[in-house]
Amino acid sequence: MTLADGPSLRSPRTLAVARSFGRRARHYAEHAHLQRHAARALADFVLEQGGLPGTGLVAEIGCGTGLLTELLHQPGRPYLATDLSPEMLEQCRQRLGRRGDLSFAVLDGQQACFAIPPAAIVSNLTCQWFADPVAGLAGLARLTPCLAFSVPLSGSFPEWEAAFAELGRTSGLLPLPEEGEVLAALEALRPARLVHRVEARRQHFPNALAFADSFRLIGADQPRPGYSPSAIRPVLRRFADGLDTTARILYCMIMREGL
Repeated sequence: MTLADGPSLRSPRTLAVARSFGRRARHYAEHAHLQRHAARALADFVLEQGGLPGTGLVAEIGCGTGLLTELLHQPGRPYLATDLSPEMLEQCRQRLGRRGDLSFAVLDGQQACFAIPPAAIVSNLTCQWFADPVAGLAGLARLTPCLAFSVPLSGSFPEWEAAFAELGRTSGLLPLPEEGEVLAALEALRPARLVHRVEARRQHFPNALAFADSFRLIGADQPRPGYSPSAIRPVLRRFADGLDTTARILYCMIMREGL
């Protein structure tokens, strides 16, 4: 096992997130449209940068049911797929477990530690669930010579947020990291190379409930900390005939030396 012994205490929110995704694990892949798109886009981005360096272990944080795993895992190269949710991990194992050199472990990425630094760490649309996504991404970058990830950014789903703002409220959507803060934290590590791009991914939903279901059906409906649900009928009426939303996604690779 390549994981080192480390802290295992999880916060109530972390446990709630794990349970929420676990309940939706069996049908996650059929509803995770944005996650599937981002996995492909991240894999293509990595390939454009010359692929993952070295021949040693690749560790994935938040593998889910294996959307990114099946794209990045290469026969003959050790790959460790990890997830906070045992149920998600089991779905990944059922889909891909017959591949050689692929292993699995339940892991909270916020507390990740390895006995031997992985040659690369990868993650797709996961680190926004960290208590501090910016610090969490910088922490992962310190564990490896190469970190490749995607993360949704602040400013995503502005159409939905604006509808709530007009009511004098904020939505229950998770607060997302700022692009500048993420990049500044990574630049502070003095990387040998840092490459990134931001995609504005537009999606259409037939109505507001369909948009809400895009989170609920994959288990990503844990609201932001401190959120108190309130009536949203005006928002539902506003988008009764359709909703176009935009997700801002950061794709990034950071390469460091001296590990």
